[in-house]
Amino acid sequence: MAAKIPRDEEGVNPLERGRRLYQRKDYPGALEAFSDAIKVSSGSLLLTALDHRAASYEKLNKLQAALRDSKEMIELNPDLAKGYLRCGKVLQVKGEKDLALKIYERGLRKVKIGVDNDRTVLQSMFNKLRQSFDPGKCLDPLAFLPFELAEMVMHHLEMRDRVICLAVSKSWKSLLEASPKLWTTFDTRTARRSVSLQSLKKHLRRSKYTLDKAVINWRAKFDGAKMEYLMRTCKHLQHLEMDGSGSVIGDSLTNALPLAQNLRTLIISETCHITPKAMLLALKICRETLVKAAFLLAEGRIDNLEPWPRLESMQSFELRVSQSYDRSFFNPQSIVDSIPNARALTLIDCDISHLLPQVDMSQCKHLESLRFGWPCSPRLPLLPPSLRHLNLDKHKCLFLGNNEDEEGVDGNLEPLDLPLLESFDCCKTTIISTTIVTRIIMKSIQAGRLTKLFIGAGSEKWVYHPRDDVGYPASDSVRELSVASMAVSEARIRALVALYPNVRKLDVSKTKITGVAIKEFVSMGVTHLRCVDCYDTSPDAIDFARAQGVVVEARYSPIPRGANTFRDSSWARALEHRI
Repeated sequence: MAAKIPRDEEGVNPLERGRRLYQRKDYPGALEAFSDAIKVSSGSLLLTALDHRAASYEKLNKLQAALRDSKEMIELNPDLAKGYLRCGKVLQVKGEKDLALKIYERGLRKVKIGVDNDRTVLQSMFNKLRQSFDPGKCLDPLAFLPFELAEMVMHHLEMRDRVICLAVSKSWKSLLEASPKLWTTFDTRTARRSVSLQSLKKHLRRSKYTLDKAVINWRAKFDGAKMEYLMRTCKHLQHLEMDGSGSVIGDSLTNALPLAQNLRTLIISETCHITPKAMLLALKICRETLVKAAFLLAEGRIDNLEPWPRLESMQSFELRVSQSYDRSFFNPQSIVDSIPNARALTLIDCDISHLLPQVDMSQCKHLESLRFGWPCSPRLPLLPPSLRHLNLDKHKCLFLGNNEDEEGVDGNLEPLDLPLLESFDCCKTTIISTTIVTRIIMKSIQAGRLTKLFIGAGSEKWVYHPRDDVGYPASDSVRELSVASMAVSEARIRALVALYPNVRKLDVSKTKITGVAIKEFVSMGVTHLRCVDCYDTSPDAIDFARAQGVVVEARYSPIPRGANTFRDSSWARALEHRI
């Protein structure tokens, strides 16, 4: 006969009534209430009612009945951890720890990572029970980490190392294969042998075919068939990078590119060779989707090249031409005209000697970053006022394209219309007058926008200043300054740096500065100082700067044998040792 329900619990569903009775330690009453709940429940409520009744049986020491309910829970939903947890606990109470460990292990295999939050508890119970068998045995560190943290750890491994981790243990393999995020990049740069098509298919399955980035090294022998399979299968592929020493990019790439529907970035590294024909064909195929393209080693002479395709979506374009080949095929004007919406452009070693008078970039209304190095031409292109970053690279001599500059006359000429310029770098330009630099940066200085100014020589080449008495314009906005390798006196260096009183990062490498200049720079508020190969600077000055909290980079290059200079002296060697 059923027990009479108290008046205060009339109308309460049997599952909730059972919980209240269980809290009051009325286990027989709770058992009866949970039994009533099982009769009228289904789905997750049935699973909960069985779990609670098994707990009541356990309190009444009816372990076999509790075990029967826990097994029914597992049969009802084997993909949830709750049944395995209850079954394992009952078995431990019965003293059958070996069987409990097997139940926990089975649960870890059945319950997928990230699907059931109780899986973490299941893993913890498994680790705790296993440790009780052999307390001195080393435990799996990943087993104690939350899934998200373990996933972050695995993200820091290279692809080859992740593949190796698959063979460490079943738990590691389960963890790795349960996270598609770990496989959204296919990177073969660390591969030591060829990557088979079967390996590629496994990788794509682990990513659930959401792979969006591929870095292909030709050491992995990634032939045309594999490339086509990758493009055809990965509908989300957006980034493709080709790498490999001495390899030549051609048909294997261009035959597969039509299958890439969403490719936004294409990079051919400096270790690969790509012909002009293959480059133009790749751009033509992906012209609708490409946002960024970089060809870091284009070479080859092919007559009758197709015109540059119109690339309306292109935001960033970089082209470097091999110096050992005819560079006249790479017409910068054609490139500029084909990418009207570009924001960043890099052109290195293109031959524009046949283009007169200048390359016109003024129509690139959105161009913000420009780096170019045209050793065969001394003329600066016509620049758009939207430019924020300008880097002059590998120019032997630079003029602005008018007769006065070409004749070497530095008059009071109008500054260029570059009011938004934030950084200017002419370190690798061998000969450039102060007047030209002034004309380039004047409007941005007047607007208070220029923050980085690099007018020293980054290479060993001589920087020539036609009129040393002509100064650069002063600015309170410049925060980073380089005057490295300037072949001028210390007084000139100090006067030049003084024009920029708010400089915080300063490079005075390979100049004739002494400790007097170092102390002056520190008093100005410089926080980062680079003074490589400054042989007239004493160790005391370096120590003084560091004592004031300045980060100082000071070292010396190897000294040529037979050179009878200060570098050969014991003082210089002692200085290098102290620094």
